Amino acid sequence: MRGIVVIDQPVEDRVVGWQVNVGVGRPSAMAGAWVLPADDPRIPKLLDGRVLVTTERAAHRFGRGAAVHHLAMAILAETSWMTAVAPLNTPRIPTRPRARAAADPRASAALTLATWVAELLGAWDRIEQQRVAEPLLVARGGATARPLPPGWAPAESAPPTEAPLAA
Repeated sequence: MRGIVVIDQPVEDRVVGWQVNVGVGRPSAMAGAWVLPADDPRIPKLLDGRVLVTTERAAHRFGRGAAVHHLAMAILAETSWMTAVAPLNTPRIPTRPRARAAADPRASAALTLATWVAELLGAWDRIEQQRVAEPLLVARGGATARPLPPGWAPAESAPPTEAPLAA
């Protein structure tokens, strides 16, 4: 997997994307953003191989994508189990996004979701580092840190290789 892309189509003739890198042992980070014409032929390539998260406005064109609130709930479920087995100092798990303002207002909705994804995956990475260091927890999930929590299946949200170009 090459990361996550949050996509929005705030107006009919523009598509906005924010990319979030995912990596075990390194903080999730905002990796880049783009605002492109809706018919730009580069869009399918920018989505290829990434987990797709869509806003409501983009869902009609790109599909529902992976739900960020499901990511938050998957992290909470896993940490609930872990803290019941071993004492962990778990980070705060944001269960709702905080509105963000982008320099280009058309990118604000995508920025809000992408920031929430990055915050959640940053918390997940810290939780996983603790899990693999605790012998009682290694049996659940293995001896290496997992990039995404169980129950948040990226395979279900992968975009089609040829996304339609007309809105």
